[in-house]
Amino acid sequence: MPDAPYPHLFQDLVLRNLRIPNRTVMAPMSTNLGSVDGFVTPEQIAFYRERAVGGTGMIIVEFCCVEGATGRSEHRQLTLESPAQVAGHQRLVEAITSAGAVACLQLQHGGRGAKRDLLADGMPIAPSDVATRSGRLMARAMDDAEAERLIEAFGRAAELGVQAGYQAVELHGAHGYLLTSFLSPYSNQRTDRWGGDEERRLNFPRRVIQRVRQSIGDRPLIFRLSADEFTPEGLSIDDMERIAPKLVAAGVDALHVSIGLGWTSFDKVVEPMSTPEGWRLPYSRRIRQAVSVPVITVGQIRWPETAERAIRDGDADMIALGRPLLADPEWANKARRGERDCIRPCTSCNYCVAISSAADGAIGCAENPRAGHELDSLPDAGSRRGQRAVVIGGGPGGMAAALMLQQAGFATELHEARSVLGGGLIASAAPPFKDKLTWYLDYLDRQLESSEVTVNLDSRADLADLTQGEAPAIVLLATGGQPIRMPIEGANSPAVHDAYELLMGDSPRLPVEIGERPVLVYGGGETGCETAELLSEQGHEVVLVSRSPAEQLARSAEMIYRGVLNRRLQENPRIHIQDNTSIERIDDDGRVLLRHQDGSSSEVQTSAVLIAQGRRPDESLLRSLLEANLPVTVIGDARRGGRIGDAVHDAYRAVHSLCSGTAPLRPLAC
Repeated sequence: MPDAPYPHLFQDLVLRNLRIPNRTVMAPMSTNLGSVDGFVTPEQIAFYRERAVGGTGMIIVEFCCVEGATGRSEHRQLTLESPAQVAGHQRLVEAITSAGAVACLQLQHGGRGAKRDLLADGMPIAPSDVATRSGRLMARAMDDAEAERLIEAFGRAAELGVQAGYQAVELHGAHGYLLTSFLSPYSNQRTDRWGGDEERRLNFPRRVIQRVRQSIGDRPLIFRLSADEFTPEGLSIDDMERIAPKLVAAGVDALHVSIGLGWTSFDKVVEPMSTPEGWRLPYSRRIRQAVSVPVITVGQIRWPETAERAIRDGDADMIALGRPLLADPEWANKARRGERDCIRPCTSCNYCVAISSAADGAIGCAENPRAGHELDSLPDAGSRRGQRAVVIGGGPGGMAAALMLQQAGFATELHEARSVLGGGLIASAAPPFKDKLTWYLDYLDRQLESSEVTVNLDSRADLADLTQGEAPAIVLLATGGQPIRMPIEGANSPAVHDAYELLMGDSPRLPVEIGERPVLVYGGGETGCETAELLSEQGHEVVLVSRSPAEQLARSAEMIYRGVLNRRLQENPRIHIQDNTSIERIDDDGRVLLRHQDGSSSEVQTSAVLIAQGRRPDESLLRSLLEANLPVTVIGDARRGGRIGDAVHDAYRAVHSLCSGTAPLRPLAC
């Protein structure tokens, strides 16, 4: 394809004797869309089918546990232990392959990473008596008979996978699950045939590879590994350069190179937004240079040019995409067509992790509210097609709502009081290491530019605007929140500024000189912590004052991001944290009286004070709209404070709800 924009990415690849149509792979991700007893569900089939239809070359179906009683790692994790489960997998394989993709099954046992409340006896098993994923309780060392039984369980699950029609099988030997826990000296402290030196630690994975090979015949077998566990006493890249060829010699046809150990280096397994794109590529390159089989790389590849360069330069043979395919199932098709700017970007915000981690959680995406809901019909205005819909507020929720209403068939207008769109998305992207969020803002801007939505900037839509001409059939209120005013003496002092307005760019730099006096930020939430970091980057000395203990800084932030943010705050020499402290008074000259939890007080002479004490909905416009009997729906921060994904999902649910009254109704046949 000489004229193709990404010629290396869209070459085919023969793996053993299986042709894969291009070099894109859907990375296996736990969806929690399975049934509670481990069966494939219609929701799961629709989820994978959409990524296959989107042009992905190979779909690696999420980890499937080979023995649920001892190894389940998620509440709705798939298992493959019984012939009764094969039919669901057959339907899943058919959905994937009929769309032109290769269907690959990943087999796994949780080992020490299994969840205690899902196990028959509540006791995870491991090579040795080591801590479980929680770090507080212990897993029990397996005996010889259990090891042999689980080798057979892997083989039996692979046989059932062949019956289901899977064209390839992957063994999950990464992130601390059972296979990698035998490999790693961090978790394998045995001295028998299953542990001790490196050769004996390899015995269990080798036996599993050989048993699965026996089950799958000439189908490709892939082994997923962690190239570096980033854990003291764990496996390093130097170790894995030695081990990888031994896995190949045991019968593996390709290596899937991941990173990290799930409970000691989770921010390497699922990276936060601050992690540079493509940072893992040197690791996959080193493994590729050590073996003679194709290598799949995964993690922090967001754009097709990064994927193309990785293949062209020899970092990998295939590119696994996880979170990017949550954001845009059509990633591969759009890249193939050269429509790079039409890809809905993954910003690594990890909303997907946050919403799926609870017992009743399931896969999702901040920017793509259909992820995990692929069986939903697209909203359709039906008999209300062409009617006027008004969205007030041009933040992420308002922008998404306007695009969905226009797609549904409404004549849609979007009003934004500022001169630019973005709302809270601008503030979220302003702090250091969060510039990936501008990808999403730019994407929404482009979508609106190519849509039929009428965008009105510098437009404070009020009741008079809405009642001129044709009355709107729908009003969506997405005006965000207003700052909470703190009852602090001197809060109206000229030295006091709103932290949110700084992040919004209303005053991109404080009107004070960088000098001997520090800037004080009051508020230990995510906004306050990020404001402190932004000011320190600009050169200011910062005193970050929090009424809560230091260990609760940014406590509502996404957990992976929060961990790295707090480490940066603690290590930043320009940021001085005063926890368990409140402000009692602010003088006009910037002198601040602080009251500490132990009853003592102190004074700080500052150049400025920034208040970051949260925001809440302003209901004044809502009340006037309701009094005028206008059909109004409130979304995002105008309804309740939340994250970008909360606002976008609010918009999706609201538009679906507004269209439900005109959807056609049909009786069920039975």
